[in-house]
Amino acid sequence: MSVPAHVISIKPEDVRKPARLLFNELEANELIFAVVGPVGSGTTFVADALENLVRKELNATNIARIKASNIIAEFIGAEELARLEPNNRLTRARKFQDAGDELRKQDEAELAVRISSSIKAARHGFHGGKEAATPVIDEKKAAPTIYIVDSLKHPTEVELLRGLYREAFCLIGVVCEERTRLQRLQDEKCKDSTKSQILEFMARDEDEDLSWGQKVAETFHLADFFVDNTPPRVTQDQVPNPDWVVNDKLGRLVDILSGKKIVRPEPSETGMFHAKGAQLRSSCLSRQVGAALTDGRGNVIATGTNEVPMAGGGVYGSGFDKMDGDQFEPDHRCHQTNQYCSNSRTQTKIVEEVIKAIPQLAAVVDKADLIKALKKTALGRLLEFSRAVHAEMDALLTAARQGACTVGAKLFVTTFPCHYCARHIVTAGVEEVQYIEPYPKSRAFELHSDAIQQIASGWKSPSKNRNGKVLFRLFTGVAPRLYRRAFMKDRKLKNGVGDMEIGRPMWTTGLLRESYTSVENKLEGSP
Repeated sequence: MSVPAHVISIKPEDVRKPARLLFNELEANELIFAVVGPVGSGTTFVADALENLVRKELNATNIARIKASNIIAEFIGAEELARLEPNNRLTRARKFQDAGDELRKQDEAELAVRISSSIKAARHGFHGGKEAATPVIDEKKAAPTIYIVDSLKHPTEVELLRGLYREAFCLIGVVCEERTRLQRLQDEKCKDSTKSQILEFMARDEDEDLSWGQKVAETFHLADFFVDNTPPRVTQDQVPNPDWVVNDKLGRLVDILSGKKIVRPEPSETGMFHAKGAQLRSSCLSRQVGAALTDGRGNVIATGTNEVPMAGGGVYGSGFDKMDGDQFEPDHRCHQTNQYCSNSRTQTKIVEEVIKAIPQLAAVVDKADLIKALKKTALGRLLEFSRAVHAEMDALLTAARQGACTVGAKLFVTTFPCHYCARHIVTAGVEEVQYIEPYPKSRAFELHSDAIQQIASGWKSPSKNRNGKVLFRLFTGVAPRLYRRAFMKDRKLKNGVGDMEIGRPMWTTGLLRESYTSVENKLEGSP
């Protein structure tokens, strides 16, 4: 005779909410957008367009615009601002640059801290001065609260806001060709200034020497989504320009983040995602770069990473030090063998040789500062002493080993190609290169302006036109860092009878209103 199982009775006070319901109730139902772009790109214009879209498409009514310039103006003070010449907009802009630097001097994230304080204040205002009430999640049309930050200028500002707001944060990078930005500044903001003054202003905005200064170039490539604001909104005849697609692209981003529509990646987004995956394979001590070569229909032909080449073809990678039959394959990547960067070490040796060869330099007492100064010259931009093959070259050579044709192909690369890779890209017949991160050392345009162009308007494919050039342009669309979140199926897309019906995520994919320790207590049934 079997012994009855011990039955544990559950008291009413022991019953807690299902975990999934608790998570949904704790969802903040907020989206924090920020824009970043070089001066003249139109970040405020893009922020305006985004505000109109979320108001229309998401029925959002609680929308807060937070301008970094207003925070800086408050730091400067009304009296100081009143003393600035009202008609000299460039002088005023420089004053704001100085004040922004001063804010970041003690803490590079100080401006982001003040932005988060503004977000907190706006939230309290939306909820009558109280903490945000629990959103009613079972109402499918419950509109999120939207915050739009215009604009960020330093990488630490992105890191703080992204670390604080997690997946509720989305950074939009505003792409715009340099000549267009210069023309806009000459025509509008800086029309009383000289071209050289404007170019100096643009250079400071992009990459200031101070570690706490403006570094838009370093901030830009951290974006989740890129949109091109180069084409004018209207033509010379004042009719809508069909090439201006900012509203369409931002609308697609809103659809992605809201989950209102089924959106899947474009070929260029998939290409850059593969390039990002290849980038992560690199163990180079200097930088990680990835590349993906695709055909005209977006099929991946080959990928490449910057890594030490391996005899027999390809590059070294994790797992290559394992036994292969009776043969042991050693790993000769830099971090496994010499444990130093051969390019950096050789640069230093060359600089030391220059100092010894020139008596005036040899007499300088502080050799460390002298070496540092000389490395800021072209000597510090030497590339040829690295052991690693570059990612672009690895992709092209992988295609060659497989017998794949590269004529008319597109190359997606995480960082702008150096001048060494550029000449091989042209030779291989690649017709278009898309990149995210800049590479100031590259002299590709300077050396190969006959074969390369960076202006998309009027571009002709070199594989179809004898006068065509290879197009090098900034990537636009969903960045690799947003790719999984944007395109992973996280909810039901049909009902019980098979008709299409987009549901809510099974589990919240956004920001929780409480800390993880507080949520742990609630999961246990504690108050």
